[in-house]
Amino acid sequence: MDQQKHLNKSAWVMLGVGFVAYVFSGGRWNIGVTAWIWPFAFLYFSRKTKTKRQFLLLAAAIAVGHVIKWPDILDSGYLLSAVFCLLWSVCWVLPFLADRLLARKLPGAFLSSLIFPAAFVSVEALRALTPIGSLGAMAYTQSGFLPLMQVASLIGSFGLSFLIYWFGAVAVTAAEKRPRWKPAAGVCLALLAASVCFGCIRLAAFPVGSDNTVCVASVVSPFYEKYEDGTYEEIPTEESLRYFLSEAERAAKGGAEIACWNEEAFSVADADEHLLVDAAAAFAKEHGMILIVGYETPDTDGSENGESVNKTVLVLPDGSVTEYIKTNLIPLVELPGYVKGSGAVPCVQTDAGVIANVICFDDTFIGFIREKAGSADVLFVPSWDWRGVKRAHTELSAFRAVENGFAVVKPSYDGVSAAIDRQGRMIKRFDTADTGFDTVQFADVPVKGVPTVYAKIGGAVDLVFLLSGFVATALGVAVLRRKGSPRE
Repeated sequence: MDQQKHLNKSAWVMLGVGFVAYVFSGGRWNIGVTAWIWPFAFLYFSRKTKTKRQFLLLAAAIAVGHVIKWPDILDSGYLLSAVFCLLWSVCWVLPFLADRLLARKLPGAFLSSLIFPAAFVSVEALRALTPIGSLGAMAYTQSGFLPLMQVASLIGSFGLSFLIYWFGAVAVTAAEKRPRWKPAAGVCLALLAASVCFGCIRLAAFPVGSDNTVCVASVVSPFYEKYEDGTYEEIPTEESLRYFLSEAERAAKGGAEIACWNEEAFSVADADEHLLVDAAAAFAKEHGMILIVGYETPDTDGSENGESVNKTVLVLPDGSVTEYIKTNLIPLVELPGYVKGSGAVPCVQTDAGVIANVICFDDTFIGFIREKAGSADVLFVPSWDWRGVKRAHTELSAFRAVENGFAVVKPSYDGVSAAIDRQGRMIKRFDTADTGFDTVQFADVPVKGVPTVYAKIGGAVDLVFLLSGFVATALGVAVLRRKGSPRE
């Protein structure tokens, strides 16, 4: 091989650093600072590659890292999940390919630094429109960094993702000492500083602690018996009803004004469904409570072509019932096999404000939540997670709260349950791995939602980010054609 095609030691070091940081950025584990490291490290390596084979090493590092950080993402065995992750990782390789083909050939620093983040955020926005949803978006790695999270109330999660990717691209541009890199770095750092300052002001000027609160009981139920081989046995209807009344009594005695069960907390035959709903309505009337009860009805009468229905009922103190059927079903796990809901999310006016509820994977879809539940004061998300996704799913729920200005309550079977205020702060968080099943946990949840810029114009904001990669690429191509494709 020509000596000029060999990579220097720094490039290999960066590939290793990027791989480790990538594994611990999002996924099953998350160390927030690593999200700021791997785009720089991988992009540095990519810019140094001189052959297609060297670039394929980067693609391999991303693919292997993706498999490691999302083990058993489908809860259907490691092999199937690994195949899914290998295919999914292509989304992360494409922006590096765009940068390789365009950015390092462009003169100057500003436009060349935009190719990578624009391509990445376009891929994120496009992927969020698919059945996969937004799981794994870069912004979610910053869950818990409250000052920076607040920028999602202005420009959404894709906006925060863009800032993180742009920081990596600008850092590489600075490391290469490209012409006019300082103005590009100055603009990027100024926007990041402005975002943190905005967050600090928002946290200080609109403190959640001054809001009225409502006592909410998050109920995680033991209505399935789980065995070591991963199979489940459904508990009979009669026993499920006894559990329901027992848990509801515990919630009422603890002072809860609202009680929300996890996803599919009960499994009742369609012919017996009315027994559970009637019991919930009677209890709500007797105790003056609001109940959100999640359950599954297997198709025993053939009315649903053999498919089960994953649903909730939102029961008010007057006994009125609003039903919701899960709309966004998990590919390969629930689809096919479950009835797809119509997307009509219940948003009900109560003494505690406007409350809405969706089910589990629904909240992975940014536009769906903004359009269907953005007017709520509190969003309830009954869920059923598993080890491979439980942390990541709960942390992305915090961004739905910030984007839309409402609180989120998420009781999760076999996962991480949480009550989250409108600024993304975890009020209560518990893992069934620690608390076990058959548990009722209480939290005082703020019930005053606030309007956000993103909730009002988020569709247009997301469209801008979706198109940004295509626009930046088109501009890059136009510049190269006009300049005759100059090389450094």
